[in-house]
Amino acid sequence: MTAGPARRSTAAQAVPGLNYTAINATVSPEVVAFPPVGFRSAEYRHRIGSGAARFDAAGRALMTWGALRAAGFHVDGVAAEHPGSARAAQPRFLDDGTPWITPGMTAVLTPEEPAASTGPVKVVTVVDEPGRVGFVYGSMPGNSDCVERFLAVEHGPEDAVHVVLRSIWESAGRRFSPAARAAEARQRRVDERIVRALHPSWAA
Repeated sequence: MTAGPARRSTAAQAVPGLNYTAINATVSPEVVAFPPVGFRSAEYRHRIGSGAARFDAAGRALMTWGALRAAGFHVDGVAAEHPGSARAAQPRFLDDGTPWITPGMTAVLTPEEPAASTGPVKVVTVVDEPGRVGFVYGSMPGNSDCVERFLAVEHGPEDAVHVVLRSIWESAGRRFSPAARAAEARQRRVDERIVRALHPSWAA
């Protein structure tokens, strides 16, 4: 990206205060084929345009909670990691004062769709590399689900810009039970909305 805060990569690390133990599982593409025990997984990849300008705009939106807001979530109570924490990252802001997502940041997600998960989440990891920017967030105690999502915007060698999403969620009962099927359909519906939310045509 070219117009956001100074570039910095943050390595994956364990973050306390989540309501599941498979922390950072979504960082690896292998989670799709080999999800943690008791969890289901999914991956989506959606092209949203091409060129550096599209990558920059989408990355800025993603890293300021724009994908979730555009997908129908209210994002409230955004707070950076407590300054006294050993893992606390330096606060980062865009030129207009909008806070940039950093490791340990917390927020409360409230969906417009009642069936989607709601409650507090924490940013586990931030990825900020040439041609790739994103973050992992996971559910905290008080959230209606146990879920983790990896969201990234990628600018490929052929100039294409994609949004990539990987998710895991705790399975509800046996894999093919009605409850499990309903939970999977709900999670996939939410994933699909998020991964498409940064496409220029989404608002239309």
